[in-house]
Amino acid sequence: RDVTGVQTCALPISELDLWYDGTRVDSLIDYFEPADRGRVSVHIEKKRERRTSLGAFAKLTTMAGGRPRITEEPPVRVAISDEEQAELVGQFLAAYRLTLQEDRRTLFDRFTETDTVRQVVGVGSVGMQVYLVLMEGRSGTDPLFLQVKQAGPSVYEAHLGPSRHDTHGARVVSGKRLIQSATDIFVGWGSMGGRDYYVRQFRDMKIIPTTALIAPRLTEFATACGETLARAHARTGDAVAIAGYIGKGSKFTAAISRFAASYADQNERDHAQLVRAVNTGAIQSQPE
Repeated sequence: RDVTGVQTCALPISELDLWYDGTRVDSLIDYFEPADRGRVSVHIEKKRERRTSLGAFAKLTTMAGGRPRITEEPPVRVAISDEEQAELVGQFLAAYRLTLQEDRRTLFDRFTETDTVRQVVGVGSVGMQVYLVLMEGRSGTDPLFLQVKQAGPSVYEAHLGPSRHDTHGARVVSGKRLIQSATDIFVGWGSMGGRDYYVRQFRDMKIIPTTALIAPRLTEFATACGETLARAHARTGDAVAIAGYIGKGSKFTAAISRFAASYADQNERDHAQLVRAVNTGAIQSQPE
């Protein structure tokens, strides 16, 4: 046992192996039955080709005055004032640039901001300020989309005190680099208008699996997700202490199973409440 009283044990792999470990595409495909692997591979390859800045450029931009502009689609994408855009380009991006590694800063300098809009994104960012920035390479046919997302306080701060990082954006980026085996090369941070933000590429071949694809193999997909989460905990925490706390018995597995079932029931209740609110007109919804 260590000084905290937690029983410890040796790691099954070395610290370096843990750091370099990751879930590769081929290992993810192996979770599926042999008959399904070809279909999954085709799906991943198609999405990989489309979910890039070039793919987003073809879908989200139009030419105006001889320049590419991000197409507005209220309320999802709306234009911002000239003053707001000037602040973002003249101050924010300049400060963000300094948070990049030097080699990536050199790459970033080869692009110029062309247009910026305010954007509404996923559930986790509802109510936050988010910008979509279109940048253009020197050839004029080499777009780069950056997403500037507001970063708020961690939910842990109320219980554990303020973060050791100067800004919430820096905290988020530090967390990304710790838990992700392949972090976006343009991830960085900055502040503007009294708010903290972090920056990442809008499309860097991140693939979102469809429900139809994973539903027949939900257990296998959950296993892959569980391994990814376990690796993130091991990289950010004390893997030896975690392993000792879990132990070799079934108590931890049983406790997590009970929590998962309870959480699933809560999700069903929340969704039913949302559907009722939409049906009664209490809130408005917009289909995708």
